Amino acid sequence: MRFAAKMTALITMLLAVSLAVGGYLVMSSSFDARLQGQVRDAQEEVRLLGMTVQALCAREQGQDTASSGAIERALEAIPQDRSYCLHAADGTVLSESAGFPQEAVQNGRAGVIVSRVQNTTSGSRLITTSLLTLYGGTYSLTCLNDITDMLREAETELQRFRWILAAVLGAAVAATAALSVYMTRPLRRISRTARQLAAGQTDRRVTVRTDDELGDLAQNFNAMADALEARLRELADAAQRQKEFTASFAHELKTPLTSVIGYADTLRSRTLPSKMQFEAANAIYTEGKRLERMSFALLDLFALERSEPSFSRVQTGALAASVRKSCEYRLARQKQSLQCDVEEAAVWGEPELLRTLLLNLLDNAHKASPSGAVLQLRGRVVPSGYLFCLIDPGRGIPPEELSRITDPFYMVDKSRARAAGGAGLGLTLCRKIAEVHGSSLRFESVVGEGTRVSFLLKGEQK
Repeated sequence: MRFAAKMTALITMLLAVSLAVGGYLVMSSSFDARLQGQVRDAQEEVRLLGMTVQALCAREQGQDTASSGAIERALEAIPQDRSYCLHAADGTVLSESAGFPQEAVQNGRAGVIVSRVQNTTSGSRLITTSLLTLYGGTYSLTCLNDITDMLREAETELQRFRWILAAVLGAAVAATAALSVYMTRPLRRISRTARQLAAGQTDRRVTVRTDDELGDLAQNFNAMADALEARLRELADAAQRQKEFTASFAHELKTPLTSVIGYADTLRSRTLPSKMQFEAANAIYTEGKRLERMSFALLDLFALERSEPSFSRVQTGALAASVRKSCEYRLARQKQSLQCDVEEAAVWGEPELLRTLLLNLLDNAHKASPSGAVLQLRGRVVPSGYLFCLIDPGRGIPPEELSRITDPFYMVDKSRARAAGGAGLGLTLCRKIAEVHGSSLRFESVVGEGTRVSFLLKGEQK
């Protein structure tokens, strides 16, 4: 059953029960009040008639012996339209009005006026009996009051109440159904939008202009849809990057593998002079080392994504000295040098990862700089943390290339990078290490003048 139908049924049931019970109590109370009024009037009338008969008998006969003639003359004071019966304690009827039903005769109790309702085929009547003492004897005076019209009027009012109740319930059902449909309209919109989202229409949103809980639900639903759409875009972008990464990786593998297979096939298929054998073996060795560097770089990237590094306190001076010592030999081969100007401080990070980050940046600066160049490594304490900068006087990077240089396997000059032994993963690894430390790489470059790379580290944790 739909929620609107449930709400309509529930409200209708509650309203029907409330009106029925309330109407019954009101009608019952009104009928009881009217019946009690009839009873009081009948009892008062019988009491007055009895007192009148007793007074007339006492005035006509001043003796204690019963005189039926005196009693009959006294009963003449009773109006002719009254239905009555006077009988002795033994049931002997002394006087009665015409057509008085004998089944209505009842004996009363001393000092008590008794009333009861009797229903017959011709109608309903109220029977009231009072005890009289006449000439030393006890008699019962019984009077009848027709209450058929009162009961019929009560039945008519009850029937009118039923019609009113049916009309009110009908109007209530219609109003409740309309109200339920109106109130549940936001829920239907949310349900329809949810189906559209499930069908792939991620741009669909709910339009609800209410300030109640349903409006809050719609806003929360839209916020969830926004987050879901953003997440789907992220997943799509990640899938696309993964696809591009796989394609680039396959392409990068193809060149060295082609060289390795080609030189290996030459070595096994023919006898070469020693010089050519050395060149072939050297080519196989060089391409093999390139594949090895690519594999290690990939392993480092995967390790960063799968595990959380353990951070500790790192001294910037010791870190810079270690990096300088590691790259001295490589720089010396190109007659290059590293000028360190690092302010001593403590930062929060993973020592080996930070060392790898600086070494990879220096390796790229070394490859991009001419022979005899002076590379600069600077470090300064700034209000927001500690800023590392690496400056080289190399070829520089074109502005249109800056946004892509940290993508996997992306190289500004592929032929020169491969000749230098690059795999296209160094800056990708640097970017991931910076992200792990809550930072990012900032590149500033001018073609023909050089490049400046900087990243900000957090200070020592207190």
